[in-house]
Amino acid sequence: MKKIALTLAALALAAGAHAQIGANSTQPHAYGLLSLGQSRLNVSCDGSLACDKSATGGKAMLGYSFGNGFALEGGYANFGKFRASSGPLSVSGKPEAVVLGGAYTAELTPDWALTGRLGAAYVRTKLHADAGVLSGSDRESKTQPIVGLALNYALTPSTRVELGIDATRAEYQGERTNLRMVSLGARMAF
Repeated sequence: MKKIALTLAALALAAGAHAQIGANSTQPHAYGLLSLGQSRLNVSCDGSLACDKSATGGKAMLGYSFGNGFALEGGYANFGKFRASSGPLSVSGKPEAVVLGGAYTAELTPDWALTGRLGAAYVRTKLHADAGVLSGSDRESKTQPIVGLALNYALTPSTRVELGIDATRAEYQGERTNLRMVSLGARMAF
């Protein structure tokens, strides 16, 4: 976790020194977004002795801003690892997604902006179960809608700190569950 935080800080400093294009500039530009945060799986754990519906997740996105507030984004989101157990039976799930969508950033002030996101996520849910000496794994992938909202603040003309929330769904054998991630990261124009 410390290595990821240091990497984010180094990228933010490097981008600030490298790029002179503002993250909300009226000039078309590319940008990257790296963030880490808390994920939550909305699932019932009735009958489990132990159930962990929270995990550490993160995302890495690349985007292209057309200079009028609209942007096209794509990237990867990992929602972490969720666990439940009851006696000798334990189950873990790892949802992750490849994301493609659009974004619109509205400047609230010269330093503050609000970004809304809407797109499609190809969500792969990996499950692993252990029952004593027996174990097994399976996975299922489905395309799901993904929405997001983020508030960001300009540290430099090219680097912004972003606090956001993203929501999508994971599905396994017809059972859908909502996924939500609140994250903090750095958005760097280049």
